[in-house]
Amino acid sequence: MPPQVSHEDKLGGLPFGLPSSQWPVCKDCGKPQSLLAQFGHHAERLDLGKPGRVLSVFQCNHDPGMCSTWEGGSGANACLVTEPEESTGKLTPAPTPETIAEREARVVDWIVEDDGLSESEAARFFQADSYFELPPLKTELVPTSTRLGGVPHWIQSPDEAPGAPWQFVGQLDSTYSFLRPLKEAVSGVHADPDRWEGRTHFCAGPNFGDGGIAYLFINRQSVPVSGWFFWQCG
Repeated sequence: MPPQVSHEDKLGGLPFGLPSSQWPVCKDCGKPQSLLAQFGHHAERLDLGKPGRVLSVFQCNHDPGMCSTWEGGSGANACLVTEPEESTGKLTPAPTPETIAEREARVVDWIVEDDGLSESEAARFFQADSYFELPPLKTELVPTSTRLGGVPHWIQSPDEAPGAPWQFVGQLDSTYSFLRPLKEAVSGVHADPDRWEGRTHFCAGPNFGDGGIAYLFINRQSVPVSGWFFWQCG
């Protein structure tokens, strides 16, 4: 990939524009967390309330399974919004030589899709009683892959989701899925003959347990806009 000189929606790597003072540290082990994703404000796919704002998602990756990365608000993960005035305009160097960087993959295009759910059906995805009453044909419509918008593909239950005024804005899969063939071979990236959810290639992504999915929520009413992150696995 060419050097990053401006914000790009991406997974992994080093954060772009994040002030070093805002790099989150795990409350369980005291070590710097790893960047999972950065997504910029977009009026339709990710409304952060202001152009130039960037959502950054982190979790601790130093001793998987020991720090409570799966739990929202645990301090072993972080989901924060950077104001455009705060951006450094460059990649943020890792705080320590031991800081772990996830494999980096940049988003080159966004594909708009419809999950086929009505507004009333989508609302039922955020209450356990109404969610479990939905027919499987409805819940199975929701993709497992990384995306913004729509409703969550719950592995367990909506019970862990924060209530209003928090709003679901996207999810991260523990597998990176590539929707276009690679121009050249990359170590650890494999072709998918089954074309799961349309992908051509895939590779291992963040540690969200056994085939887990992470869920992203934001509170637009807070000042500054705040984020909430947690994950579930099978």
